[in-house]
This record gives sequence, structure tokens and C-alpha cells, in this order.
Amino acid sequence: MISLFRKIRQKLLQQNRVTRYLAYAVGEIVLVVIGILIALQINTWNEQRKDKEKENSILLGLYTESLGNRENLKTTIQHHEALLETTKSLMGLFYLSDYELKNYNLDSLIERTIDFRDFNPSLSVIQDLISSGNLGLISSENLRVLIFDWGRETEELKESYETLDESAAQLMLPYLTKNASMKNIDRYGFLKWEEKSRFNVSTHLLFQELEFENNLDNQAWGLANYLKALYVLEEIIEKIISETSPNRIPAE
Repeated sequence: MISLFRKIRQKLLQQNRVTRYLAYAVGEIVLVVIGILIALQINTWNEQRKDKEKENSILLGLYTESLGNRENLKTTIQHHEALLETTKSLMGLFYLSDYELKNYNLDSLIERTIDFRDFNPSLSVIQDLISSGNLGLISSENLRVLIFDWGRETEELKESYETLDESAAQLMLPYLTKNASMKNIDRYGFLKWEEKSRFNVSTHLLFQELEFENNLDNQAWGLANYLKALYVLEEIIEKIISETSPNRIPAE
């Protein structure tokens, strides 16, 4: 093609047809420019297609990771809701008679108030997305905001858990260690001791003590605060799942 254009130019110059040569030269330039523009457009389209494929892969990864996190989150919420209800129930047992208190397995109920667990979501996809600089590939501004919200609220959740954990470590557990049998309490927890403590311990006497009531109240507050943070995460993750659902990803 280039050889053909060169021959045509030489022929026009030999015939001293300068005007036609210039017009032809301009046309040749226009054709070259058009060819470059088409090539650039094809390259741009290919890059956009690759970016879209990457975005769809990221969305699928976010969707899968979020589904797993949602299941773990729901389990964690249900567990701590039960703990809070048990704590509230214990708050209603103060100053009952010994006869009435004997109708309750107090050691088991107390164990249920301290069996809290930290929620550690999987963050591999989100962390990789941010560290790799690929966050800009996500076309949905709403989803990008949700990803940042998830990161911020997981930090808030850590603080809520640390508050709950510190309260137990500094108040409730030292009090129980001094005034109750941890072995009897742990019979219903992780250790599952088969025998009770051989020391003569009267757990029902705790329900005559203001300090124990205050410790339970602090525990209830910490659980409620932790649940509040878990509920916020639950709302965010539901929105992320909705935004990344395969049904919303357009077919190639």
C-alpha cells in the first residue's frame, strides 16, 4: 500500500501536477490519521474490555467473600443476643430467696454472660483491592463508598470488642475469681470439667451483692454496645451483597 502511494506521488510530480499532488498528499495524511484513530479506538476498547473483565472478577470475589462474612456475622449476632438476654435475666434474680435461686443453674447462666467472641471477617479481597490500586476499576460509586464504610466500621467493631473484653478482664473476671468458683463456671464452658469444685462455694450469695449487680450491668452495656456495632456491619454487608450480586453483573 505504501509502495503504491509512493508511485502515485512520483507520477503526479513527473507530470508537474502540483495541485493534484497536494490534494492527494492531504488525503493520504487524512487516511493515515483515520487509521491511527481507529487503532487507538480499538486499543481503548480492548483496554476497557479487560478492565470490565477485571471488575467483574473483583465483584464476584467481593460477593463470595461477603456471603461467608454474612453467615459468620449472623452467627455472631445470634450468639451475643443470647448472651445479652441471659445477662438481663440474671439482673432480675437479685434479692430473690435462696429457695427461688435454687431453681436456676447459676454457674451455667454466669458462664453464658462471659462467653463473648470476637468477630473476625475475611478481608482478603477488600485488602487486595485497596493495596493493588484496583479500587478505581469499580464503576459503582455507591459500592466504593460501602467498601470504605465496611473498613471503617470493622475498626469501630474492634474498639467495641476491646471495651467489652477489658471490662470483663478488669471487673467481672477478678470479681468472680474472688467470690465464685471458676471451675464450676467453666464446667459449662470450654473446659467442661466433669467434677464440681471441692470448695464450699455459694453462688447464690452473689445475688445479694451490689458489686456483682454493677459488674453485670457493665457487662450488659458492653454486650449491647458490641451488638450495635455488629448491626451496623450487618446492614453494610447486605448492601455490598446486593451491589455485587451476579444478577447485577452484565453479561459479556
